[in-house]
Amino acid sequence: MSRYQNTISTDESADSLLDAISNYLTQEGFKQIDPAENIWKKGMGIMLGPQFVRFEVRSGALNLEAWIKFALFPGLYVGEMGIDGMLAFVPKRMLKKRVADIEMLA
Repeated sequence: MSRYQNTISTDESADSLLDAISNYLTQEGFKQIDPAENIWKKGMGIMLGPQFVRFEVRSGALNLEAWIKFALFPGLYVGEMGIDGMLAFVPKRMLKKRVADIEMLA
């Protein structure tokens, strides 16, 4: 499956929404790994595939992406999958809850 993507209309200001989502991800243990693309990562892939979130806020809309990478070894990734489906359902369920929380912030 491909990565989860959603665009949500919002009345929140871009700065306050960026701060709220960044704070939420930090509290959940995510670290920003690519500031230019605003990509956040949690996990190293030892027991569960690492979780990734990317978001941007533009002209009243939140663009949100989320995915999990297949890890052969920590740091060695061979593909990605979205947040639906039975394969790797435990990390998907965890990421799906976080996506729902982020969408509620908008």
